[in-house]
Amino acid sequence: MSRRVFIILLYIIFTLATTWQVVTLTRDWTLRTLHQQGSDELLKVITQLRGALDQYRYLPFLISQDTDVKELMLGFTESKGDEVSLYLEQTNLVAGSSSLFVLNAHGKPIAYSHWRDERDFFLRLHQDQDYYRQALAGHRGRQFSLNAESQSPAYFLSSPIYDGKRFTGVAVVRIELEKLISQLRSFGVVLLSDENDQLFFSTGPFQRFSQLGTQIKSRQENLTDGITTELWEQSEGNWLVRGVSLDDLQWRVTLLQDLDVVQRNVRNASLFSFGGCIALGLMVLLFRERQLKIRSQNETREALAASEAQQKAIINNAQVGLLLIDSKGCITFANEMALQQFAASAPLLMHKPLLDLLSSEGVSPIQRLLSRLDHKGFSPLIGFEAVAVRGDGTEFPIMLSIRQMLALVERQYLVTIIDISRRKGLELQLKRANESLEHKVEERTQALQEAQDELVQAGKMAAIGRMSTAVVHELNQPLTAIRNYVAICRQMLQQPEMLSESLTEVDELTQRMAQITSQLKTFAYRKPEQMEKVSVQMAVNNALHLFRQRFIDDGFQVDLDLPEPTVYVLGDSARLEQVLLNLIKNALDAMQGFDHKQIAIQVDAVDDKVRVTVVDSGPGIDMDLLPDLFEPFVTSKSIGDGLGLGLSIVRSIVRDLNGEISAENQTGGGACFRVILPQSK
Repeated sequence: MSRRVFIILLYIIFTLATTWQVVTLTRDWTLRTLHQQGSDELLKVITQLRGALDQYRYLPFLISQDTDVKELMLGFTESKGDEVSLYLEQTNLVAGSSSLFVLNAHGKPIAYSHWRDERDFFLRLHQDQDYYRQALAGHRGRQFSLNAESQSPAYFLSSPIYDGKRFTGVAVVRIELEKLISQLRSFGVVLLSDENDQLFFSTGPFQRFSQLGTQIKSRQENLTDGITTELWEQSEGNWLVRGVSLDDLQWRVTLLQDLDVVQRNVRNASLFSFGGCIALGLMVLLFRERQLKIRSQNETREALAASEAQQKAIINNAQVGLLLIDSKGCITFANEMALQQFAASAPLLMHKPLLDLLSSEGVSPIQRLLSRLDHKGFSPLIGFEAVAVRGDGTEFPIMLSIRQMLALVERQYLVTIIDISRRKGLELQLKRANESLEHKVEERTQALQEAQDELVQAGKMAAIGRMSTAVVHELNQPLTAIRNYVAICRQMLQQPEMLSESLTEVDELTQRMAQITSQLKTFAYRKPEQMEKVSVQMAVNNALHLFRQRFIDDGFQVDLDLPEPTVYVLGDSARLEQVLLNLIKNALDAMQGFDHKQIAIQVDAVDDKVRVTVVDSGPGIDMDLLPDLFEPFVTSKSIGDGLGLGLSIVRSIVRDLNGEISAENQTGGGACFRVILPQSK
């Protein structure tokens, strides 16, 4: 027992030592790889940075050689300055720089690309700037500037302007580094700092416009190949550092590579090493166990032979057909029930392919399964329905299952066959009964739909009958007035002016009677059989056109909000316009007598719906009327001003168009009606 413990402890020490060595080598290799990748990536970043700056180097020289610019240097005029400023503005837009400007020999701006918006720029002097001094000395100037107040780094390029050999001014290009440097592409964190170690650009978690050294903790690490690498630590993470100073730009470019990959590789290497050692130990144990298993296999074979004999006895007494087939799909055993099902003797079935007992239709899955019996990954077939053929040639339906017999020495498969002739007959009868029932349900549904349509129309006609008293009252008033006016006309045949006034009153009364009958006709109108696409914008405009004179005469303010693309609904334009006319007329009537008369109509498309909203600045809807507002003969108007059918007609039309309508009072006063209809694409 003590010897076994000693071997286990010794192997554990070996495993730990091996894992430590692998971890050390993996960390060193990963750091060396990151160091090399960082050098390559840093070179690529510097190339991108210089390439981005070089695309603007030609601009100062191009401006200094322009004829108009040289003429401006010789004699400044305001018109000439504006002309050159316009040229700089256009050039700036094409080049994509931040700004362009021209300085005279004394460093004062006389032309500027942003001359329209920044006129105070012409009051600033630039004689103290390095880019002016370098150009004054006859060189192409460049200067990096970091504005601490606006926290905006900029880079200036300049070129002297000469008239012959006489210095006359400076052409300057200003480049916003924030926009330029943001185009850099790198898999690491890129930092840009000036010669004072002040950070002005970062793609990582560093605070710009502050000293870079105060934000990190740096340390050196020596690698096995003699390379010394620098590592930074910060609360946001750890990085491997590669950096270089650009003397001409007076910048330092730093590239940071995340050390997570080092930790990940170290973790994976430790797991691999430790797991490998454990696996090696397990393999030694498994080899020893294998020797023990070989000893027991002979005993197992003897037990399997006895089990096979017992299984055959059980199969012979089963109440379903059972067949045994070999890896080639040929029958090696059939029980008594299977012989009865196929009406054949045992010698006729032995060594016969299973497919010969089945009809050729619909056996493709069985063919694929039998062709793979001798392959690994066998998947059993359970409850497959097929058609079998008896010995006399007659067919009968069966349910077939094929499973592998795992306990046998040789690979064999158990085929279970159940005769389902009786079940198929019952299924056929049930199918016929279902089809008959579905047909009767369709007929009954159609009859109910027709009856429902008739009931809706009958309900409308019944409502018309209930309102007959109100209609008689509405019509009797204008008829009595017409008779009175006709009597007056007879007495005034000799006075044409008064006669014309009476006839005008008669005409207005007849129009009122026509309006009453029109409402009744619309209320009783059936839903149209066919729908077509209707433009909602056109329907709104047509409805508003009918009220244009009233808007002018009564001083109504109309706010219209229509979507830019045309939206459509299914319906007919006349009925949709009828809905809008009723809602607009009710809104106008409600605002009569108010000083502020405003109506707002908005159309918008939400998902697959179209919403039309009509809002007025009137007194709103009486809370007692709001629950029954859309019922026939419900109105807040006095007798003689309406039947109360308008909103009922509107609701009926909206429902026919498969839509919804609602009404509510606005918080600030006035009523809001909202119609929602399905959108037609």
